[in-house]
Amino acid sequence: MTKNNATDRISHYFPYIVGGTAIVIRFFYLWSFWATHPFSQKLISDARIFDDWALRIASGDWLGTTEVFILPPLYPYLMAVVYAVFGHAPKLIIGLQAIAGCASAILVYRLGARHFGAYAGLFAGLLFASYGPQLFYEGMLLGTSGAVFLSLIGLTLISGNNKTHWHLGLAGLVFGLATLMRPNILSAIPFLLFGAWWAYHKATPAKHSIRLGGYFLGGLILPLLLCGLRNGLVADDWVLMTAHGGINFYMGNHPDAPGWFSAPPSVDAQITPDGAQGNLEGPRRVAENALGRSLKASEVSAFWFNKGLAFWIDDPIGAIAVTLRKMRLFASGYEVPLNYNFYYQRKFSALLRFPIAELWILFPLSIVGLIVAARQCDRHAILYLWLIGYAAGVLAFHVSSRYRMPAIPILMIFAGLGIWTLISRVQSQKWKNLCISASALIILWTGYRIELNAQLAQNNWAMDPFNLGTAYLWANENEPARLYLEEAEKYGQGDAVLYYNLGLAYARTKKMEAAKNAYQQALSQDPDMVRAYVNLGNILFFEEKFHEAINNYREALKRDPNTHNARANMGWAYWSLGKTDEARSAWQQVLQTAPDHPSAKAGMARTR
Repeated sequence: MTKNNATDRISHYFPYIVGGTAIVIRFFYLWSFWATHPFSQKLISDARIFDDWALRIASGDWLGTTEVFILPPLYPYLMAVVYAVFGHAPKLIIGLQAIAGCASAILVYRLGARHFGAYAGLFAGLLFASYGPQLFYEGMLLGTSGAVFLSLIGLTLISGNNKTHWHLGLAGLVFGLATLMRPNILSAIPFLLFGAWWAYHKATPAKHSIRLGGYFLGGLILPLLLCGLRNGLVADDWVLMTAHGGINFYMGNHPDAPGWFSAPPSVDAQITPDGAQGNLEGPRRVAENALGRSLKASEVSAFWFNKGLAFWIDDPIGAIAVTLRKMRLFASGYEVPLNYNFYYQRKFSALLRFPIAELWILFPLSIVGLIVAARQCDRHAILYLWLIGYAAGVLAFHVSSRYRMPAIPILMIFAGLGIWTLISRVQSQKWKNLCISASALIILWTGYRIELNAQLAQNNWAMDPFNLGTAYLWANENEPARLYLEEAEKYGQGDAVLYYNLGLAYARTKKMEAAKNAYQQALSQDPDMVRAYVNLGNILFFEEKFHEAINNYREALKRDPNTHNARANMGWAYWSLGKTDEARSAWQQVLQTAPDHPSAKAGMARTR
């Protein structure tokens, strides 16, 4: 048997090795996730929004409310199909995502083997199968792992030789669907078209190439047109996909933009248990106040998009500096958080701490692979162009680990090539080349590790315990809420919202002194937080410190005269002090604007 025959025989098992490894890792990860991970018990932020959205759709609201989509719509619609058949089954969704993750690992192997040989594909597939963030996102009700899966299907269909119009049409359809999960993918489409043309133009007549491109574009446009048609007919606003592109663009393109998700000045961009406030409501208020009229969702998006463009026009040097900052983040080994912090999550699962499949290790190996493959760049143009096009789509907005994920499998393919190149040089005893490559890797690994340590020193460790504590608080599970919020405080989060939530948790668990201190801390951070004055006043009222309670109610009313609970409670404080006229006056003022206010009505009944 020749060496090539032996290699072919062994490589026959590689897809099974990759798939089997992915299955085993996901089995143990999901077992530990459902047993110990707090995020398996509480949905927060985007996951809660998607879950609520899917439940509404499954209950019959298939067209949705009279609003433009504010988040990518495909994922909640797919969830809704499952919920409509099986009921509210988030664990089933996560299980299906794990299955798709196993399939994604095999697709990574196949793409790697197609371009660089079976062994490079094997290493790439194994790296992807054990990559911690991929596991984490498969366990969350987010569209991230779905976007990765669809993009890998599309790349598998479009790459290689002898593609028919069916391959290209289906690839276009898949990328169109993927765009409705991760809109940044749209920026890669022109690059993919060029890459496909480059792969086929020598062996394919020009007319046939144009026809193939037409099939691809036809498949691509179909789901986007359906989405835009829904927005136009239901919301009377002809938006192709979603209404949050403008604010996302501005978040990544203004003088103070850090490069990641961060609300610009004057914009409330928190996603709360009430909904995706930061995606539309806060930006809408600022835009409407600036223009002095009510706006459609598309007009709000255009307002912020134009502000981002104005930054490029007015301060191109500053805009380039911000873009370089984003490029550094995109190419770093740091998993940039967006509502979920991967580094906090790692403490709940050893599999998320798997030491080899970390980006600070993989990126240098990818660089080796990119350099080696550049000798035959035309053969691998699709992979290069996907990375360039997709990266451009992320850098135009802001960087996060979630947004970067569709690029990671291709980087792992190049990392697999890098590993196989090093092994091949050992086998062929090319010691000089091996020493050069190894030296370069050591330098790159050192640089990437230093960069990662610097990023981790600034990492927002408080994000996830704060979000968890807030989710438990809204579910009225106050003891775990208190513990997680205290953990967030220990990690250094000291803003007014944290202390306000801590005040609620302490009050509900009968720790009144701690609650008062928390509300006072909140007011020291935000002296205009009306609700903190009201709650502090309520505690003082029940402690029969009526004068102090009245002072806090007055501070609340000074900032918002329509705080009816504050005025009604102030009436009860006056009543307790025997000041009947002041109490009656307070309750009458409430009933003038809120005639059904129960506390004020009960107070007035006492005065008769």
